[in-house]
Amino acid sequence: MPILNPQQEKTLSAFITALGQQDSALPEGLQKQIHAIGQNLEARILELPTIAASLPHLNQAYQTALSDTQADAPAATFASSTSQSDSDKQFDRAVDILTADDPVQAAKRSRTPLGQIASNPLKRLFGRG
Repeated sequence: MPILNPQQEKTLSAFITALGQQDSALPEGLQKQIHAIGQNLEARILELPTIAASLPHLNQAYQTALSDTQADAPAATFASSTSQSDSDKQFDRAVDILTADDPVQAAKRSRTPLGQIASNPLKRLFGRG
């Protein structure tokens, strides 16, 4: 069972969100590197910001998504701390996306943004989340 700290969860969520916002596939070398990270995500998650920084559009989307996840941190941390299974689902889905032949397309096909899994139900109820 993977154990990610809150900062790692934010990094992962922001990276997957940034992938889904890309207009085209990443260069083949970068895709291979992302695939390798996905195969050992728990040990190599710290490489994701470096990958994001290697492409200007990806980095811009990553930084925006990262600041959005940090703004929502209290709600996301509270909800995720109550259910380990949600964190496991998030991790497994991230691995599936990162190990796909085209991570950009896999992230786009992903229905629920990773941050929404742990969103505050009260915000959703009142239309703010």
